Amino acid sequence: MLKKIADELLFCSFGRADIMRVRPQVREKNLKFIRIWSAIQIVYWLFCLCMSMRDEAYLRCRVIYEVSFALCTAALILTVFPGSKQTWRILPAAIATEASLLCAGVFIARNLAPKTIMVFASVLLAPIMFINSTMQSAVILLADIILFSLVGRRGMDPDTYGWTLTNMIIFSSVGALTGHFINKDRFERCIFAESAVRYAESAAKIAELQTKYAYYDQMTELRNRRSYAEKLDALANDIPPDCCVIMADVNGLKAMNDTLGHEAGDELIIGSAECLKQCFKDTDQIYRIGGDEFCVIMNGSEKQVEERLRQMEEIGRRWKGEYADGISLSYGFASAEEFTDLDGMLKAADRRMYEFKSNYYMKRQK
Repeated sequence: MLKKIADELLFCSFGRADIMRVRPQVREKNLKFIRIWSAIQIVYWLFCLCMSMRDEAYLRCRVIYEVSFALCTAALILTVFPGSKQTWRILPAAIATEASLLCAGVFIARNLAPKTIMVFASVLLAPIMFINSTMQSAVILLADIILFSLVGRRGMDPDTYGWTLTNMIIFSSVGALTGHFINKDRFERCIFAESAVRYAESAAKIAELQTKYAYYDQMTELRNRRSYAEKLDALANDIPPDCCVIMADVNGLKAMNDTLGHEAGDELIIGSAECLKQCFKDTDQIYRIGGDEFCVIMNGSEKQVEERLRQMEEIGRRWKGEYADGISLSYGFASAEEFTDLDGMLKAADRRMYEFKSNYYMKRQK
């Protein structure tokens, strides 16, 4: 039971990380309420000061009106000028508004009508709601009682003093509890709102990844066979006049897998993809269409394609990995200059790539 009460009072039902994360938001809300409350008090004290010029009863309390006006002005300045984002200002601003009410209540009760202290006591409900910590509320409540005891005992008769102190404790306690539940609700709302935002962001990221990997290969980050098929469908009836197709296949992958394992083979595939990315800058042109097979669809002349393929060979020779040094790719290409249909281009590029591979292995056997 005691643990449950402690958890309730200290907001332990929330995670500490959640509380610390949303505390600035709650403090900003509390600062806003203090700003409004101090502005309302300033208007009231200005009214009392104006009345003191006309009414003898108000004149007797002019000094306390001036002090209360100054305190509330200081509270307003703390919450507005400058650096209102510095939320440490909330405590001194709240204390200033509290002190103005406390001093005015005691002074008015001494000099005018003792029963007017009821107004002062009930108004204590509002400022305590602005504190963002139950402990802070308790500290201010205790300070109010001590100050009232020191000041009120000397200027009031025992009956009035006892009555007002009792009412002050009752109203202030109710205010502190009300403030506790209001602030707890604020924390709950802020934590819930932040959690909802984080969930939405996570869901959006998941959806983005799902969309991405529907069209991209996870290992190489190149477009996958599904994307390749859609590209071919788009080109089938509308082939640009300078369209070129390049088929490429990694040499020595089976031997690498058999001797050094599939991690070495994966490294070779990833390295080959990197070589292609360096030569063909737009990765949307490059497709991984099989285990170690790639296709590049680009616009350009045959001379430009040949230049890029020479660059690819040079980059492959300089490549260094953990399991092997150097990458070799067999390739073949065809252009729209040679073939009027896409199917003919693809078959020609594929055939030339296998001819290149055959020659590559024949040379190695010699």
